[in-house]
Amino acid sequence: AGAQIVVGTPGRLRDHLEAHAMAEEKYFYPTLLELGKGALDSDSADETTEFIVSASYVEIYMERVRDLLDNSKHNLQIREDPLKGVYVQGMTEEFVGSADELIDVMKLGKQNRATAATGMNAGSSRSHSCFCIKIHQRDTETESTKTGRMYLVDLAGSEMVRKTGASGQQLDEAKMINRSLSALGNVINALTEGKGHVPYRNHPLTQMMSDSLGGNAKTLMFVNFSPADYNKAETESSLNFAERVKKVKNKANKAVQSKEVAA
Repeated sequence: AGAQIVVGTPGRLRDHLEAHAMAEEKYFYPTLLELGKGALDSDSADETTEFIVSASYVEIYMERVRDLLDNSKHNLQIREDPLKGVYVQGMTEEFVGSADELIDVMKLGKQNRATAATGMNAGSSRSHSCFCIKIHQRDTETESTKTGRMYLVDLAGSEMVRKTGASGQQLDEAKMINRSLSALGNVINALTEGKGHVPYRNHPLTQMMSDSLGGNAKTLMFVNFSPADYNKAETESSLNFAERVKKVKNKANKAVQSKEVAA
């Protein structure tokens, strides 16, 4: 599995990254496009190799998992399976036949994300989102299979109420965002300190990201911070977090499932 995570101070850089993901794909998420093209281009595989590619998009809003591709699914459950790993039960899975269709699924989910204007950002994310691409490869002669997943995660930034001016519903959202990021920090601390117990299950965010944070995955994290003096405290916090994250060591291994095991 692989993961690409964006976290840090709310502001223009995060907006810039997400805008390029939507409008200028060639500048951002190149791995996403190459992943899709490599699996979906018939010329890239031999005659005995079959690929099936699907995409899902969910968000964690007010500590509940919502399906961004189906507005009727508001409280999905996170499950664990020896073969599947961590997954969201009942989430929509869109099968795609081209890299362009992959981007279209992302655009559709993006439109359904929870956002609001605050004193820090005109389009502040009020949730954490996770876009998942699953690629299933099968050898038609040996029936052996491989399954890979790529997660693109956007984490809502930690909020200081005196700066955002949040009140009412937005204040409740800010409390939940900060609580979830605190849980993430606890998981990172446990991983870097080599503790036997890692508290993934303390929050839906860390449970959903457990494979990416400390499992069989290669993970890339972008930490956004502001150069403005006004945001000094947030910048220091983001950089300290980045320093801790760099100490986490994952080791991704490839496993091939035989026909007998699949049966």
